[in-house]
Amino acid sequence: MSHKRKVLHGSASNLLRVLLSMLVSLVVPPFLVHRLSTAEYSAWVLILQLSGYVSLLDLGLQTAVGKFIAEHDAVDDRATSSGVLSTSFTILSAGAIIGAGVIAILTWRVPQLFHQMPPALVGSVRVGLLTVGLSVAFALPFGAFSSAFLGLQEYLFPTVLATVSRVLSATGLVVLVLKHGSLVEFAVLMACFNVVTAAMQFLGWRKYLRERVDFSSAFFDRKTALRLVKYGSVLSIWSLASLLVSGLDIVIVGHYDYRNTGFYAVASAVTNFMLTVVGSIFGPVLPAVSSLQAVSTPRQIGDLLVRVTRYCTVLLCLFGSALLFAGYPLLSLWVGHNYAVRSAMFLEILVLANVVKQLTYPYSLVVVATGRQHLATIAAVSEALVNIVVSVLLVQRIGALGVAIGTLVGAFVILGMHLAVSMHYTQSTILIRRSRFALQALLRPLLSLTPSLLLYPFWRRFNMLPANPGLLAAWALLTLAIAWRIGLTAEDRQELINGASRLLYWRVQHT
Repeated sequence: MSHKRKVLHGSASNLLRVLLSMLVSLVVPPFLVHRLSTAEYSAWVLILQLSGYVSLLDLGLQTAVGKFIAEHDAVDDRATSSGVLSTSFTILSAGAIIGAGVIAILTWRVPQLFHQMPPALVGSVRVGLLTVGLSVAFALPFGAFSSAFLGLQEYLFPTVLATVSRVLSATGLVVLVLKHGSLVEFAVLMACFNVVTAAMQFLGWRKYLRERVDFSSAFFDRKTALRLVKYGSVLSIWSLASLLVSGLDIVIVGHYDYRNTGFYAVASAVTNFMLTVVGSIFGPVLPAVSSLQAVSTPRQIGDLLVRVTRYCTVLLCLFGSALLFAGYPLLSLWVGHNYAVRSAMFLEILVLANVVKQLTYPYSLVVVATGRQHLATIAAVSEALVNIVVSVLLVQRIGALGVAIGTLVGAFVILGMHLAVSMHYTQSTILIRRSRFALQALLRPLLSLTPSLLLYPFWRRFNMLPANPGLLAAWALLTLAIAWRIGLTAEDRQELINGASRLLYWRVQHT
């Protein structure tokens, strides 16, 4: 299978997983927000948020595993690939032990972290956090096996596993909600699925990948460990920066403005879905570029980056404009009028922030794939520092809205830093003129936002129909037309048509 077809297949598989997960995500929150009090729902959100911090202790190793296995598989170096997998599992196991300690500390400090939380919920939050957090720590090392699938560009098994796990866990959660289950019971259910999914990742490697990449404690190699840590250490800084940008926002709201935690979390869930879709479509670019790096020139990689960014920008414009104008109607249908009214403002700012930030998402992927992430770290760090400072300052004055504004300010910072600084230092591996990138990859597809700017004066924020039906129809058609005819080049359009034809043919041949 060619590289283009592998990327297309990976994007399609990831998108299928996201769409199925979306159906699950659409079902669960309404049950929770309507059957739990606002304080209980906020507590559950905080349990999941704090538990998720453990995954940051992968120190970028899971990304490194996918990259290095992709590179060594391209030259049929099975021994080195096996060493990468085995060594990363050992390092991640140490990270899991540290993660368990972090969860214990967070559990102990729950009353101090969330002093506005009703005292009756503190005990349940502590037990729930300990249960879910320890299960995430247990699952951490097994992510190396999933990364091996991605590095080998074999997407079917991890897609099926993630989808089945998500569907079953969500079904179990809905059943517990209907039976008036407690937060502790919710936590035990999620912990069980985390452990089972981790075990299935190992069994999947054993059944499908063992012939291509082996695993054993005997394959641990100190040089490989240093190589992984060196590569992942910079990514760990990116992960820490990501924590300060998106991982702490709900916690900051919970600490300073607990009553709005649930409402902010609903808005955040919608924007996270948008990010997940974008990530699922463009994520396969990383292993593909890693494989191509040895046979491609910096100029060719730069040309690839321009095209992929143009696709990404068009998608972000379509997704973002739809969420901005239809935010209240969608939220109202999803979680009801009360949550929709309180969450809509957060959603509007977070959507804008994440559209701005994700404009350089393909660039970040290519930078990581080419091993030059240390040259772009200053942008991630700058965004994180600005975001956390602005958020903490504003949340004390205007509440949760200040955290959303902090995210927006940080998004413009990382976009500007990548254009002004990062791209200058990565010219040796990603050769591209920044003026060309700005004009062809960003500004050209951003023209598809023109109809949205024209519609804005007629927008009715808290109406189920945000504008006259005729205006909405004209807006939608004009937006799609500009995105297709102007946002994309003729070569882009032909490539998308050919790619869709190849994918359809491949699906027909394998069904």
